[in-house]
Amino acid sequence: MKFGRIALIILCVLLIVIIINYFQQIQEEKYEGLEIIPEHTEDIPVYIGLEAESPVYKIKGDHWADIMRFYNLELPDNGWSLNMQQSSPDSSEDGAGFISSWEKEGKDWILTIRGAYYKNTDQTEVTYDRTEPLKAAPWIETEVSEICINEQPDRSQDCFMMTDKNTIDRITEMINSATEADNQQIDYKEKSAIQFNTMKITVYYDLEKGIYFLSEKGTKWMKPEKEFFELTRISKEY
Repeated sequence: MKFGRIALIILCVLLIVIIINYFQQIQEEKYEGLEIIPEHTEDIPVYIGLEAESPVYKIKGDHWADIMRFYNLELPDNGWSLNMQQSSPDSSEDGAGFISSWEKEGKDWILTIRGAYYKNTDQTEVTYDRTEPLKAAPWIETEVSEICINEQPDRSQDCFMMTDKNTIDRITEMINSATEADNQQIDYKEKSAIQFNTMKITVYYDLEKGIYFLSEKGTKWMKPEKEFFELTRISKEY
């Protein structure tokens, strides 16, 4: 009788160990391949409903726009600063979504979040990655004495000449310090152009979302800095 009780206890212990190992294995498989696991961090919250399913997080339904807004509100409260954000101009297309990158003082890497909705599975998928800091290679390396700004290049070739050295230097500094970006999802409708000697820089902008610079050297993105709009006067809002 005593032997039977001991055997039962041993069996129960083994069963508990097997169950624990089983659930640990499931957890490991769920997070396998994920570069960042928000649940294991203190400063990256998880949108309610997202579940890890390696190598992405998933949620039923079309939630990419809500997820983008969620991180735009929550991450700054956790010390993150937005570096760049792009979103699909047509939210009804399959695979519509966003990409945003964030930096935080004390971290030598950039947090990149991507989200997209796929109609065939009726799911929104989100990934969290660590990437190298975005580059800010200068485009304008020689002194410029005057620039010509065209507010509406699609309507007119007219531009106004700017010769104030301090203003030109500051505009140049802001463009040079803007970070490199991908131009595949530019959805900003407002457009202007700035001529720096032989270099033409096309400017797409949204007063709330940001500013894109396009030239022969590539594409850059900058936050919607009020100072840039005030200096260039490309928008009637300033």
